[in-house]
Amino acid sequence: MQNGDDRPQHPSELKKGEVNPYIPKYIAAKPWYQGGTTDKEDDYLAHQRKNPEEIIDYSEAKAGQGIQDEFDGNGEVRVKKNEDYVSKRDRWYGYELKQWESVLANWEDMNRKRRKKQQQKGGESYDSDDTDYELELVELGLDRKDLRTSIKEDPLEQTIRDRQDVPSYIYNITSNPGNKIRIEYDPKSRLAKDLTKGFLNDDTEFVRKQADDGISLTEVQRFAWEEDNKKKKQARADVGGGDEVPEANPDFNVEASPTLMMLKAKQHKDNLLMEASLKKQALKDKYGIANAPERSLVKEIGIDQTPISDNDHNGLKRTIYAEDKYDLNHTAVFGSYYEDGKWGYKCCRQTIRNVFCNKNE
Repeated sequence: MQNGDDRPQHPSELKKGEVNPYIPKYIAAKPWYQGGTTDKEDDYLAHQRKNPEEIIDYSEAKAGQGIQDEFDGNGEVRVKKNEDYVSKRDRWYGYELKQWESVLANWEDMNRKRRKKQQQKGGESYDSDDTDYELELVELGLDRKDLRTSIKEDPLEQTIRDRQDVPSYIYNITSNPGNKIRIEYDPKSRLAKDLTKGFLNDDTEFVRKQADDGISLTEVQRFAWEEDNKKKKQARADVGGGDEVPEANPDFNVEASPTLMMLKAKQHKDNLLMEASLKKQALKDKYGIANAPERSLVKEIGIDQTPISDNDHNGLKRTIYAEDKYDLNHTAVFGSYYEDGKWGYKCCRQTIRNVFCNKNE
């Protein structure tokens, strides 16, 4: 059965001299370097077959085609050298020393001009690093001034860390009574856990403290929950305390109306301050000190204030305790007498405190 063309189904069905369509072109075509024609023109694969009539003697040593140890060039015989593995891979193969001498001459000329210019200015000479740096700039076609304008610091300057530049995690090193040093630093995230900015929970996770906005939002949320609970309790009381769930009021929901909730929280705070001030004023009116000035004003202005000296009549510094106050018929204070490691009264020489004086007995 044919599949649409006249090609045979199997190569064994081909007749002699017939072209096999299954052989690739690079095998069937005769290469250009095999000149001449073959005797068997009907065999298109003759160039791929051996000639049985031609006998090749492999026992005779001879150079192959294209391999010649000696060749004639310009009337003289030259011997071709076989290079070894290293010489074939020499990175400087074909490089002449004259090229390097020209580069050195150029560098010496530049150094001579630089020294002369530096001597005229009377400044300090550059070091070896500066010389190599300038030579590299010349090779790149750049100027030192152009490079200095585009960067903040000289590339030659070493980036040494400042001694006063202390890492933040150094300040967080603390020690407990057990003389165990604790570093609040997480090497995995490379973050210093400052306890002033947060705390570590039970799962060793750092919880950052809320900012002012976060705290105010938390207060508003708490106020909304409290007001909503009050409204729900009031609604349950109105219906008789049944199981009916009261309808939620969107006015007391931060997510539904955040601006309204913030205004109500501010109004509630102002009302609390107003009630506190009214209560304070009522207490002043009740006890008759409504017109009394504040203590801070009395201290600053000096109203009804008598000068008080910190020293006594002997010029000694007064203490916070009552001085020169005698009780229980004593004429001296307790502690004015000392004997056998005990303190007592000087008037009666008793070492027991809060006893009557027996000097006259």
